[in-house]
Amino acid sequence: MKKAGSSAALLAVVAALPVAADGMRIGLSGEVDEEQAVAAEVSPSLYYGTSHGPDALAAELRVVDGSGNAVPYVVRPAARRVVSEREVWRRLDVVSAVETNGELVVEAEWPDGERAPTRFISLKVSTRLADFEQRVAVFADGVQLAEGEICDRRKFADVRNDVVPMDAHFRRRLQVVFSSPVAEVAARDYERMVVQGAESGTATRRGFTERAFRVDALSVSFPEEVVSYEPAPPLEVCMAAEPRHDGKAKKTVFEFDAAHMPVTAVSLDVKDRNFSRTVKVLKRANGGWREVASGRIGSIDLPGEKARNLSVPLQGELSEGLLRVEVEDMDNPPLQYGERPLKLLARACDVVFLAKPGVKYALAVEKGAERPQYDSQVLDYLLKTRTLRRMECAAFDGDGALGGKTVPTASWMSVNPVAVASAVAFIVLVALSVKLFRSSGKDEGPRRNDKEVR
Repeated sequence: MKKAGSSAALLAVVAALPVAADGMRIGLSGEVDEEQAVAAEVSPSLYYGTSHGPDALAAELRVVDGSGNAVPYVVRPAARRVVSEREVWRRLDVVSAVETNGELVVEAEWPDGERAPTRFISLKVSTRLADFEQRVAVFADGVQLAEGEICDRRKFADVRNDVVPMDAHFRRRLQVVFSSPVAEVAARDYERMVVQGAESGTATRRGFTERAFRVDALSVSFPEEVVSYEPAPPLEVCMAAEPRHDGKAKKTVFEFDAAHMPVTAVSLDVKDRNFSRTVKVLKRANGGWREVASGRIGSIDLPGEKARNLSVPLQGELSEGLLRVEVEDMDNPPLQYGERPLKLLARACDVVFLAKPGVKYALAVEKGAERPQYDSQVLDYLLKTRTLRRMECAAFDGDGALGGKTVPTASWMSVNPVAVASAVAFIVLVALSVKLFRSSGKDEGPRRNDKEVR
């Protein structure tokens, strides 16, 4: 009876292993008020939850609702929304221009029908005049908003300025006052710069001080928001691969399962301060290893000079199962690595689908299940839509889920789940056999003693 019970327990353990390793479900947090396109990040855990084939993610990834029904989706490269500002100019409508007491007062308005900005950055004065210097003051509702000087000295030097900084809130009507700043002093400066020739310094001085200033146009600049979309930063996936030093080959080797993630670079966590090493990245090919990328990592931490580079970029993307990293130590001692010595940089991807209000969603890995497809019109819409509501991974459902972006050790990941189950079953069988043997020995011992007493 004991043997039968033990066998039943063993079968239960073996049967439970594939179930724990087969399914994964990641709940998504976030809801929508109306049907709209949403996006969720494809986390590294989803790659490791698949069967690790080259197209396993595309074949086994699912979006499911709260009832477990599959929802159509598309996968596209993740992008981030970048907001910046640019300076935009608008010409004002001149209302009046009056010259009084040696000053030119120009009133101008913001054009009707134009959307009003929040603030002004600067004022530009357009004039065809040359050889001038003017002080400019900008007012609105009796309050001074800015002041500065504009000038043109190109007859004697390559200098011209027609912009006055004006950091102020939007006003519909502006009053711009022009006056000659210390005209006699400016004229003397010009007179000193005149080259002796056909034109005398006195004539230049007289023309500078007596000529009336004229304005052809006034413009103001304001900030305009510019929205662009750039590729999202790559995913950083820490690997817990153990370094193995090959003394004969004089190198340190890491082997790990990359689960066919779109890897773009490999980085190492090295504790040493001053070193330089050649690093090679290899993939499995024809029963061996083939080099796909190489580079040099190094660190300089000396007085007055500090530099550090620990990454090896790949040519494009590499989507493979097993990868190998070799650090050439030569005759130097092996480097000291951190607890998680390897980090992969992988292209970030989003799962995009149409979400409905009041429905909870999750990302799941289901091997062999059919996945519904969108019609071409909906597919084009999802691929082109930029403004997406994001849903975040909330939690993992099931014992087979991998928490966060940190993955298991390379030795675990590089082993087939069936082989793991077989190994566990063998270990359990050995343990049960030893236990049964010991229990049988204990039962037979007293019987032999009883016979001897008799």
